[in-house]
Amino acid sequence: MAGRPKSFDVDEAIDAFVDVFWTNGYRGTSVDDLQDAAGIKRGSFYAAFGCKDDVFERVLEKYWNEATEVGLKILDEDKPPKQAVANFIRHIGSFMSLNTPRGCLLLSSSSETADAHSGEQSFVCSKMTELENRLLRTLERDSDETASLCARDQANFVLAVILGLNAMAKADCGSSRIRAAADYAARSIAS
Repeated sequence: MAGRPKSFDVDEAIDAFVDVFWTNGYRGTSVDDLQDAAGIKRGSFYAAFGCKDDVFERVLEKYWNEATEVGLKILDEDKPPKQAVANFIRHIGSFMSLNTPRGCLLLSSSSETADAHSGEQSFVCSKMTELENRLLRTLERDSDETASLCARDQANFVLAVILGLNAMAKADCGSSRIRAAADYAARSIAS
């Protein structure tokens, strides 16, 4: 006897899952929340997507490809390294100001899931490392060995800034304040 045909679109379900995780966070999202958002029954959910962690990884992969990569491409532009990073910071400020009080799904997840996968590097951790490495590679362009040490400090500063901008967005500090903070940080890194 053939099984019932799937009665939902996987891509639409993943879009719904992105919204749920982005709004509620990893810990604040239950499998029931995900099922409800996509209109999927429990058995179909597990058959199609596996466990909550599997779904979350798919959600973050989609978010990375559609949101994070857009910003990271700014680092690859044909600009002096510090100007590229300054433009990236301004982009993040603009993104955060448009996404209050949710902030950035990846950045918010970095603190929320830090202990979720003890013993193995989580997807979030690997993406945060990739973000840091891309910042570092940009800042190290056209620099000597001594400047590389400074580039590491600057990359850490940029990470602190974007995490701070995310916190401002999550606290709903207001678009103008978020953009002003991003612009100040951008000018600091560019000088």
